[in-house]
Amino acid sequence: MKILIISAFFPPQNSIAALRPYSWAKYWSRAGHEVTVLTTTKKPAAADSPMPSEGFRVIELPIPGMAFLRRLVGSAAMADAGVQAKPAAATRMSLKQRLRARIAKWQMQYGFAYGCRMPDPMDLWARVAFKAASAEQWDLVVSSAGPYSVHAPAYRLRKNGHAKKWIADWRDLWTDNHTFSGLPLLRPLERWLERRWCQAADALTTVSEPLAETLRAKYGDKVEVIYNGFDPEDYQQLPPEPAFPDDGVFRIVYTGSIYAGKQDPAPLFQAVCNLRKAGVISSARLQIIFCGNNTNVTDIAEREGVADMVRCMGLVPRRQALHMQRDASALLFLEFVAPGVRGVVTGKLFEYIFAGPPIIAVGSADDSSSGCIVIDSGAGWVLGRDVRLIESAILDVLGGKKTFRSYQLLKSFERQFQAGEMLKV
Repeated sequence: MKILIISAFFPPQNSIAALRPYSWAKYWSRAGHEVTVLTTTKKPAAADSPMPSEGFRVIELPIPGMAFLRRLVGSAAMADAGVQAKPAAATRMSLKQRLRARIAKWQMQYGFAYGCRMPDPMDLWARVAFKAASAEQWDLVVSSAGPYSVHAPAYRLRKNGHAKKWIADWRDLWTDNHTFSGLPLLRPLERWLERRWCQAADALTTVSEPLAETLRAKYGDKVEVIYNGFDPEDYQQLPPEPAFPDDGVFRIVYTGSIYAGKQDPAPLFQAVCNLRKAGVISSARLQIIFCGNNTNVTDIAEREGVADMVRCMGLVPRRQALHMQRDASALLFLEFVAPGVRGVVTGKLFEYIFAGPPIIAVGSADDSSSGCIVIDSGAGWVLGRDVRLIESAILDVLGGKKTFRSYQLLKSFERQFQAGEMLKV
């Protein structure tokens, strides 16, 4: 088949969102399909993670007006939505700085210009993408959102006869977004567009069963779950040398961003503080390492009295993050918790499951999507916010207790398998 993938996220971006479409391109091309990826122009970053693109074509198109928008509102306002960040120091601000601060505040509240809600710079990119893609005919078009606007060119390609089939993939929901409510005046337009696109698509996919249930309630039974999964080949390419020195230190590793008010490491810090007070552990024996956009972790650690046991490394290349996952003593998973929110399952969880060390899932409930995956895979402990249970789990791992993974279930989470399931939709 001749397949077109439309996604704003794609390597070398160091993002789980980039790996989902990349795995489709990688394994569909290996299966003999002619694959083209239409994506945005990537701005080089220190934490980029380039990945091979042999076997498929990648077309990068710039977002019209993006340079002007960055100058207008500032690059900080275009950063990852919801990620914890320290507030700016209280200083006298110019009119331009006050405008940028106000826009950033509105973005955090409503989600516009983050690819989550309207308006968004990608709205302009959609026209450019359609023009580039409409020069050819496609057997299958797969658009993976967010940003939501990647579905606009896919819709036009299907409607105008340039695509025989269209699958609209929702990694995150749009009008039912778990973080941002959207600007009130634009919500009716968003609902209308979502309904138009989803009704026109031949199939809809998403990352978890609860999110699929939300979509099925509105658009019927053409919704399927395609998990983010993991790729064993990513780990085969890691260096054999240990990521950490053989110094007897017990290291709990977290890789990824933390979203303000939704993911909370405080129960873990409280458990560690209690164990230190009891004389069970010391700062010389235990270290908690965070990689990613996690600025406020230091503040939380100071508040809970364990700052000397916490290390924040910032963004690191994906290869380094996987190396640390593999060689950690335990892996920390923080559930995304918010009223009425179900079904947020990050790709990081699947990487954790394959990496090997036991998972300490904080905030997760036994019946949450993430909690069920951890339990069913046998990869670790689902502990909620119960400090005593977290203490017990840490002691179990310190004492050498092992987890026993279900390798049959693991196989179904491999990205190659999930890519095959996508083509069956």
